[in-house]
Amino acid sequence: MNNIIILDGGMGTELQARGLAPGERPELFGMEHPDVIEEVHRNYIAAGSRVIYSNTFGANGHKLVGTGKTVAEVIAANVATARRAAESSGVTGVRVALDIGPIGELVEPLGTLSFEDAYELFREMVTAGEEAGADLVIFETLTDLYEVKAAVLAAKEQ
Repeated sequence: MNNIIILDGGMGTELQARGLAPGERPELFGMEHPDVIEEVHRNYIAAGSRVIYSNTFGANGHKLVGTGKTVAEVIAANVATARRAAESSGVTGVRVALDIGPIGELVEPLGTLSFEDAYELFREMVTAGEEAGADLVIFETLTDLYEVKAAVLAAKEQ
């Protein structure tokens, strides 16, 4: 049992229950309501999670176009919130994971996004996460294998 690491759960569902409106970006909601995000993190830690996912699932350059926010500032704010929750929880060994989801566009040949552009989008996120103090990177909900390859290469080469 000591070798089992419990991860946190669905941030989006938790935020919807706390006022995230349909179509609203969870990452921006987190910047406006860090107390809500920190509460979700603390609840997961209290439930036994030892890895909490930063509220950064969609914080990529493609999805943030037109928001007035940069990838670096969105990731820094949301990783800082997770870090505060981890450090104030009273539980030792809680890690903060940079949570990275799909870009939102398929990589060639299935889509129009070049492999190089996908790599750069992921590299930007991984770099921002490292600078913000994330302990590890989690890729989730990616279905395009070329996108997965770009993500993993970006993380490995950081």
